[in-house]
Amino acid sequence: MARMKTWLEGLFGKGRPRIADETSPKDAVESGAEISPEERAALLVGILDAPTAREDEKYDAATELEFFSGPLVETCLIRIVRAEDFSSVLAQHCAESLGAIWAATGRVDPAFMTELRGPAKNEVFGILRIRASHLLPSGDL
Repeated sequence: MARMKTWLEGLFGKGRPRIADETSPKDAVESGAEISPEERAALLVGILDAPTAREDEKYDAATELEFFSGPLVETCLIRIVRAEDFSSVLAQHCAESLGAIWAATGRVDPAFMTELRGPAKNEVFGILRIRASHLLPSGDL
């Protein structure tokens, strides 16, 4: 948790424009109030959805999302993988996190599994092969 707080503090720190009357994620982190896992996940999803977020910020957010689960996180990761045509670096980071979530929760989205292709499929299947091979379709071990 301390590592994530430090990462979020750095992420929402210097050089980020402020909009008047808007509470920034940085303010949430610096307020001293503990941020719940759900709030952290929502902040990370927000980074992936932010058109002004830098590429490296999106990569970091996608990678950190592997430690969360739930519909908000999984839907976002799947949406990004699709939007990135299963092949970009961001799609690969999202796919890796998705595979880690599925391995940790012991369940997959069977419809999306059949849709996976390219580097994103390699990431998901690679994680599942190592951590939860029983979740792979037969013949993909």
